[in-house]
Amino acid sequence: MGMIDGMAPETVDYVDVRDRPVRRGPRGRAARYGLHYRVAATVCTDPLGRVLVYRRPADAAVLPGHHDVLIGGSVRAGESYLAAAARELAEELGVRPPLREIYRSRQTAGPGPCWLTVHHATVTGPLRPDPREIAWCDWVPAGAAGSLRPFVPAGRTAVTRLLG
Repeated sequence: MGMIDGMAPETVDYVDVRDRPVRRGPRGRAARYGLHYRVAATVCTDPLGRVLVYRRPADAAVLPGHHDVLIGGSVRAGESYLAAAARELAEELGVRPPLREIYRSRQTAGPGPCWLTVHHATVTGPLRPDPREIAWCDWVPAGAAGSLRPFVPAGRTAVTRLLG
């Protein structure tokens, strides 16, 4: 695999249906081997209970222009889900709040078969969204979080599981 944005491709762990590491390789190739990769994501709320909703950039490789609540990405080889979630929040929003894992589920749709681990964080400081990852974001009442269209299905599931 070639360079991505002038950088070598990320190496991730390929895992089986029980989330056990089997081998390592470039991000985006696990499905070729009938395996999964790992994704860590976080739903952010503020002290008022509002949920951070964002819109993916129009040029995003996966689900461009869709709204979502899951801030996250691939777990790098040897990295824990928690460390990956913290790294992604720092990279995409410029925040480092305490995190707690909410659930883990095997996904078969979307960007390929993966294990998705969803975390929750209460964010109290200012956000510094990375425009390469986030076209727009705002705090919305929890009940309205999934009403924007189009919406990433895994994000809608996360809001329902976390907030009811």
